[in-house]
Amino acid sequence: MHGVDGSRGMLEIARQKGLYQELKHCILGQEPLPLPTGQYDAVIIVGALSEGQVPCSVVPELLRVTKPGGFLCLTTRTNVTNLQYLAKLQGMLEDLEEQGLWAKVSTQEVEKWEKATSGQESTQNSDYISGVVYMYRKC
Repeated sequence: MHGVDGSRGMLEIARQKGLYQELKHCILGQEPLPLPTGQYDAVIIVGALSEGQVPCSVVPELLRVTKPGGFLCLTTRTNVTNLQYLAKLQGMLEDLEEQGLWAKVSTQEVEKWEKATSGQESTQNSDYISGVVYMYRKC
């Protein structure tokens, strides 16, 4: 299992866990991933695709490092404060599918994705933020 993060501190915490064979520093969406093309059977990005964090521009890079036939799992929040980002992300996902670069396997909405840290973030008078999980297979 390999990991990439823009925070050297988070990479150090990950290194201490002893789960990763390789860890690399990279500011996702601002620079190319420091990984070879077509190397990974599965690429997962969780908790990073949202407004003010990782831009949608990282998605083609995630696709680039995935092997043909490999899977990509992407997650994002669907609460009010992330709707503009979500619309842009969905447009990019659809464009990549229309180009024949990948095929959608599934989309799963999750009502209680994560605990909200403020009332602005929460969904429908809940203490939680909603989210969505996208699964694609590279063509």
